[in-house]
Amino acid sequence: MKEGPVLSLAIPVHSQKEAPALARTLDAIHQVLPTGTIEVVIQIGDADATTWSADLSRHACAPLVECASDHGVYDAMNQLAQRASGERILFLGAGDIPLAGLQRALNRWGALDDVLELGGVRMPNAEPRVPKHYAPRWGRGLRWKNIAHHQGMAYPLQLFRTFGGFALEYRVLADYALNLEMWQEGVQARWSEGEDWVSASPGGLSRQFNAALYEEELRLKRAILRPGLGRSLQPLWLRLKARWKRA
Repeated sequence: MKEGPVLSLAIPVHSQKEAPALARTLDAIHQVLPTGTIEVVIQIGDADATTWSADLSRHACAPLVECASDHGVYDAMNQLAQRASGERILFLGAGDIPLAGLQRALNRWGALDDVLELGGVRMPNAEPRVPKHYAPRWGRGLRWKNIAHHQGMAYPLQLFRTFGGFALEYRVLADYALNLEMWQEGVQARWSEGEDWVSASPGGLSRQFNAALYEEELRLKRAILRPGLGRSLQPLWLRLKARWKRA
């Protein structure tokens, strides 16, 4: 028998405006995922906890709620990773809905190791030029785009901490930067074909295809990618990608 939760579901919340979306996520977690196998850890960016309904802490999925200041969503996610106690951690957003595939994954996982567990992510209300489905993938394609969606990634918690979590110098693409670092360092991933974990809500800074986004992507690739053809082609590739996304 495993001691403690197998998976921590970590949810950063910015303000009271996200309360209805968070309630939908918590209700779905309670309906889909087995009690005792998971823990739900929430960080609220509001400094004043009294602005939140007391019902939140009494929800049936028993979330661990804390209000704390942060320096953006990735800082909040790093703080959540320090509070989490599961063997693995999966980051969700308020409004994301876990699917039955995540329960199947939990039932399948064996002894903890340093391999990433991946699942598919559905985006039924995706913005233009954003895929409506991210299948679980890991490999050389990461050099060109972030093929592993963070809402479909269960990081081994200690491995996440060993890599230092999300680098705060990247405001929008810190999850991509961490994926590139892990892949280049030889971290492996596994998944079950056709298994979807989460239906993700729309929105997000990485789906705003502006100049700042591509400037940050070029900066992180220059910092992380090892010398070679893939790195040298990035400026051309990003210009072409930006033109297509904005079309």
